[in-house]
Order: sequence, then structure tokens, then C-alpha cells
Amino acid sequence: MSERPRTRRSSDPKVLERVRPCSVARSLQIIGDKWSFLVLREAYFGVRRYDEMREKLGIASNVLADRLARLVDAGVFDRVPYGSGSRRCEYRFTDMGRALYKPMIVMMAWGDRWLNPDAAPLRLRHRTCGNDFTPQVVCSECKEPLKANETDYFLRYELSVP
Repeated sequence: MSERPRTRRSSDPKVLERVRPCSVARSLQIIGDKWSFLVLREAYFGVRRYDEMREKLGIASNVLADRLARLVDAGVFDRVPYGSGSRRCEYRFTDMGRALYKPMIVMMAWGDRWLNPDAAPLRLRHRTCGNDFTPQVVCSECKEPLKANETDYFLRYELSVP
């Protein structure tokens, strides 16, 4: 099998929005790489401290420091000191970070279905009702699952061509 050529990312943060404003592109600027997703996953599992995150992920220190700094700067995490007089911090979700839980578990369900259909690594259980569940995206009005071919899009801006 031939190896794919490596490419470098553009340093221009607006590159993903050159033609049209896009909330997905803005989201990808914050969480659009595998390490950011995995940092978030560990945080949802209750991991809050740098050393524990580094150990659980097997991630290089400089990469973890960069991802945590980006997630703090973006407003996903707050850095909160722990211990009296300690300079050490833990990373706690902000409201913005907690709101990422839903898209994260929908991505997990997609991966379970399409990439690992016979052996999903986790089961999700809703504590309130005690039942296992599969995350879904549903219409806020009728509560039916959404399908791409049953959805219309209406632009709120003028399309600009570079």
C-alpha cells in the first residue's frame, strides 16, 4: 500500500469560511483534530488533570499543552487551580464545553455503527430512566429523527465568490 503524501494545514483560521460563513467550519477551528476530540473524551470520563490526561492518552506533552490551551482560549474549558498554593490546575468544562457532549456522543454512535458494528466499545445508559440508549438527532418540534433528504436549508447571507 502506498503512503499518502502529508499535507500541512493552512495557518489562516478563516480558510474554511472563504466562500460562505459556516458554523461547522468555526467548530472545526476549535475541535477539528483527533487530539482535541480525545482530550474532550477523557474530560467527559472525568479526567481533569494534565498528568492523568497525558497518561491516559499517551500524548506528547507539547501536543497536550497546545490542545488544552486552545480549548481554554476558545471557552470550552476553564483552568481551575487545585490544592492550596499550588500552581497546578485542572480543566473543567464551561457551559460551552458541556454543550459539546451531544455532538460527541452522536459522533460516537456513528463510529459504532459504521466503523465497529459488531463490537461497540461503550454502552450508554441514561441514569434518569435506567435504560441503555443510542444517541439521535431529532426535530425540536415533532421529535422525529432527522434525515438529510428531509431537511431544507435557507441561507441567511449572500453567497460570496472569491
